[in-house]
Amino acid sequence: MKANLRMFIAIFMIATAMSQVTLFAQNDPKSMLQQLPKDFLIREQKASPQLQQLLVQQRKFIVDNKLGFNVSITSVSHLKLAEITGEKEIPVKDVMDIKKIMTNKVLSAELLELIKQMQLKICASSLSTYDARKDSLVPRIRLQKCGDCWAYSATGPLECSYIRVNRITSPSTIDCSEKQIVDCSGGGDCGGGFAYQAFNYLKTSHNKMMTEAQYPDNGVNGVCPSIIPGTKVELVDWGVIDPSGDISKIAPVDKIKEAICKYGPVACSMNATPLFQNFAGGGVFNETPSNYANPSSNHAVMLVGWDDTKQAWLMRNSWDVTWGDQGYCWIKYNTNNIGRRAAWVVAKKLPLIFKPTKIDINILKRYLIQ
Repeated sequence: MKANLRMFIAIFMIATAMSQVTLFAQNDPKSMLQQLPKDFLIREQKASPQLQQLLVQQRKFIVDNKLGFNVSITSVSHLKLAEITGEKEIPVKDVMDIKKIMTNKVLSAELLELIKQMQLKICASSLSTYDARKDSLVPRIRLQKCGDCWAYSATGPLECSYIRVNRITSPSTIDCSEKQIVDCSGGGDCGGGFAYQAFNYLKTSHNKMMTEAQYPDNGVNGVCPSIIPGTKVELVDWGVIDPSGDISKIAPVDKIKEAICKYGPVACSMNATPLFQNFAGGGVFNETPSNYANPSSNHAVMLVGWDDTKQAWLMRNSWDVTWGDQGYCWIKYNTNNIGRRAAWVVAKKLPLIFKPTKIDINILKRYLIQ
């Protein structure tokens, strides 16, 4: 009995010591460097002295404020923040016009039926966690080439909805042209713009989306081309998630969850900072409490899930896989104004095309002979 007690005490003391070492490591800027994945370490060794010094300062800030994530040299660390964000403030008149439209919005019976067919059995806002990637709804990570994050934020949810509505089994095959949005929607350019204008362009024009291969993002503004025949991805409708219909607000957490389950991954905005620019994963991003009374934002992204144990959204960025956790980020609810301008979209369902098999043809032949 006493031997068992002594063993228990010894194990407890060892575990306590190990936890203290781990806690020390998490609060030590030098150990943060050692904990980085190999790819980040290699890039950091090649970084300029200015960037290396910035990371030292940022890690000290993370430790001092017990934020619990890491920073390093990402795919966008060498760029100015304005070059990789680009969301602009919506004119007050447009905010009021959108609010009026959304508060009087009535979904058609056809759209309601389509939404009903889209329902996912494993997704419910009451669940503590959900990840649309596990439902094979999310295409691969993108890399924006200029300040056109707004175009990527608009295109991403449309791609996800198209995959869901049409039961596409290989999400990686879906890759729409963000440059088409930049050059044709009137919503902005490489210097910034508005996702809602991209939605309005697609809905009112009934234009379908070309693929990235057909019209790639080359990082410069261009002239809207003719839509190549045979395009398929088309937006049917879109809406503001905040119950008030006010697109300038930060939507409530529960309403965003409901929208993700009902429509699929959603577009939204946030306030991106130099710390966010160098986010290298290793925890949940959390910097500045969201300002619900007077929010601002400069970057448009997509939310694909959540985890209540982390109290965080699973966010997909458009800064390539060498940023964050392979291009994704766990970002704390109610930080950096995440969830502002949250919007859902629905893609058009393609008509079923009957492709007769040999058996079908043989049956048809017998019927015609008779």
